[in-house]
Amino acid sequence: MDLDVVFLGTAGSMPTAQRAPTALLIRRGGDRILVDCGEGTQRQLLRSSVGLIELREVFISHYHADHYLGLPGMLKTFALRGRELPITIYGPVGLRGLFSALRRIFGRLTYPYELVELSPGDVLARGDYEVSAFAVRHGVDAVGYALVEAERP
Repeated sequence: MDLDVVFLGTAGSMPTAQRAPTALLIRRGGDRILVDCGEGTQRQLLRSSVGLIELREVFISHYHADHYLGLPGMLKTFALRGRELPITIYGPVGLRGLFSALRRIFGRLTYPYELVELSPGDVLARGDYEVSAFAVRHGVDAVGYALVEAERP
């Protein structure tokens, strides 16, 4: 399995001079999956060897601000660059409500986006692997995500 992880931010809710808020990019074959999008994630991507790629999927674990505040700016940057490719954003229940508020920030986009609310136990098939949502204890509705090899018949 071709898999690597790029830690874009590991500082939690308070950035430091050396560490940005939470963001993690998983590269699995040709897939690029962003998990959480703390403030400054697009800048961290630009500073990395990855660059600001046309992400197709973003997974948000929960709605503490340090896990999603970078998303409105990144979505707007994609629009300013003329993006047309759709993007899907996954998160626990409450994602649609969050986006109702965030639309005031990012405004109209040049590309379609889909919002998918996930609950623990939900599984997304990806061919030879799956993304599984699992319960975590964090004081608010939250899910973790596991990449699991798909069972072969």
